[in-house]
Amino acid sequence: MNESEYQYWRETGWRRPLHADEEARLQSYLASHPEARTDWESEVGLSQWLGQLPDAPLPSNFTAQVLQAVDREEAAARRRVSLGERWAQLVRRAVPRLAWACVILALAILGIRQHQIYTHDKMAKGLIQVTEAADLKDPAVFKDFEAILRLGQMPPPADVELDVALNELSK
Repeated sequence: MNESEYQYWRETGWRRPLHADEEARLQSYLASHPEARTDWESEVGLSQWLGQLPDAPLPSNFTAQVLQAVDREEAAARRRVSLGERWAQLVRRAVPRLAWACVILALAILGIRQHQIYTHDKMAKGLIQVTEAADLKDPAVFKDFEAILRLGQMPPPADVELDVALNELSK
């Protein structure tokens, strides 16, 4: 017998009394290792002393406490979801929402594009009507072009009467 077997018999002795053949093997080991004998005798004495102690009283709701502990462990195990399952849940939730968002975005882009086409067509038709209405080949059309261009750059004329009335009110 070696040291590891001695530790096994020692731990077995804590849980139950040894059988006759187990006791014989242990005694042969203890005869060859006197330092282990004192350790074994102290272990046996301690085990006997602990066996004489009364059992600790259990609370009246011991069963309920045990069942609650089991429920808590099961709930914790359910909460520990694997990373793959979390991704699957995320995909199951997000894909329908993402699909609807894509449909709405596509409809918005289509509507904006149709509005641009409509506006462009309307502007083109108006330009065609203007060019058909005015004969731009006639040089007389461009006679007063410079004066008309400067009209948009000049400040509006001052209303002298309004300025006089405002000055009198502020006095």
